[in-house]
Amino acid sequence: MKRRNFIKNMALGATTATTAVSGIAVSAAASAGPKVRQDGVYDCIVVGGGFAGVTAARDTSLAGLNTLLLDARPRLGGRTFTTRFADHDTDMGGTWLGWGQPSIWAEKMRYDLPITESASVQASSFVWFENGERKEGGAEDYWPPLYEALDKFYAPAFEHLPRPYDPLYKDGKEFRRLDNLSAAQAIEALDITPLQKQLVHSFTAINGHADSSKSSYLDQLRWVALSGFNKDFMWGNIGQFRFKNGTKDLLEHMRADSQAEIKLGSAVVKVEQKGELTIVTTNRQETFKARTVIMALPLNVISSIDFQPSLSAVKRKAAKQGMTGSGIKIYMRIEGRHPIMFGNGHQDMPLNYLWTEYDGENQVLVGFGKDPELLDVYDDDAVQAALNQYIPGAKLLESFSYDWNLDPYSKGTWCMYPPGMLSSSLAELQRPEGQVYFAGGDIASGWRGFIDGAIESGARAAQMVENTLKLEQIECEVVKNECH
Repeated sequence: MKRRNFIKNMALGATTATTAVSGIAVSAAASAGPKVRQDGVYDCIVVGGGFAGVTAARDTSLAGLNTLLLDARPRLGGRTFTTRFADHDTDMGGTWLGWGQPSIWAEKMRYDLPITESASVQASSFVWFENGERKEGGAEDYWPPLYEALDKFYAPAFEHLPRPYDPLYKDGKEFRRLDNLSAAQAIEALDITPLQKQLVHSFTAINGHADSSKSSYLDQLRWVALSGFNKDFMWGNIGQFRFKNGTKDLLEHMRADSQAEIKLGSAVVKVEQKGELTIVTTNRQETFKARTVIMALPLNVISSIDFQPSLSAVKRKAAKQGMTGSGIKIYMRIEGRHPIMFGNGHQDMPLNYLWTEYDGENQVLVGFGKDPELLDVYDDDAVQAALNQYIPGAKLLESFSYDWNLDPYSKGTWCMYPPGMLSSSLAELQRPEGQVYFAGGDIASGWRGFIDGAIESGARAAQMVENTLKLEQIECEVVKNECH
């Protein structure tokens, strides 16, 4: 229960809190760079302090715009934060990156940040389950049947996502049919063995962090398309590299570059467009005025904001439906040395994936499950039992997890779209409404659901705001000159 309460404290903690597990924590009154203009109006208010919001605030402020960043939490980082667990800088959200993810890799190069690799890249022991029976073997036993199945699963990717960063490029009847098909339906239609179906169901469940029936088949195809239609390269992008000092390392560098004013512990409850200005109201009854606003919040949180005028019907419907991510992620430190392992269970197990993340005297494993109802991550006996399904006899020393589903400012984990949402809603979710612009990893064109997508989306929104305000400035100068 203490660990469960920790989540509420992280989400709702005091505005002046500084915490060792934050992506980056600053005081509620922290301020840097250009101040608000004398008329009390900001050029831009960014709502949400995840990577999309931090990117947008940095870029608009460096463009010379008076920018205010508001976040409900007592920290920056959104659905990412880094904590010390088992003597490692461990990421409880937003862990992996790859050099096939252009936005985050450019930031890694910009700030010259060190990276390392997951220990499981060197796995010598592979565990899977067939007909309920645990199997163990080498890479030569595990990968061939999975790759044979994935080749068939990913077969339509090149035809329908030939420009993966322009995901709607091939929009048409067959495109929408595949989008409205669930991953589970697509898997069951494949000519593959029952074991292969089980493996692919589990793979799509970890991708969508929900049952394979919950995610769009077309949206599942994105990851291999974004990786040059190469499965090995895809694995390198989604589970191999991580920042040596945690995602907080990148966040701190981006924050240090920013000239935006930051106000934490201020949950936005209302966004009202009035004439040429937008008024933002927080749960503390504070009001701020701006010429533009960038909403950089998770899709599942958007519906908690009162927009006046109301958002479009498509945005409201998508926000109410939400994205799929609702599973669990847990780190475990186990006693003694063990072979470096990679485990792939079926999707209905408490943990459908488990692998060695840090090797050493006492290994640290990371596990994933599709549904918190299948494993209470705060019950040590239940976690021990889930561990022993993969490594019989292994002794759990400690574990740590963070339930993003309980966090009112996340309401879920990473994003994949349910059937039909990509083709029906993405373009509208990205479209500005009046002076309100939208950003976030949940509405990225490319690596949606990853930090890369959040940075991509935040940078695009910032550029749109900058272009709009510069155009207004030019128009004002023209009018002045004409008057003279």
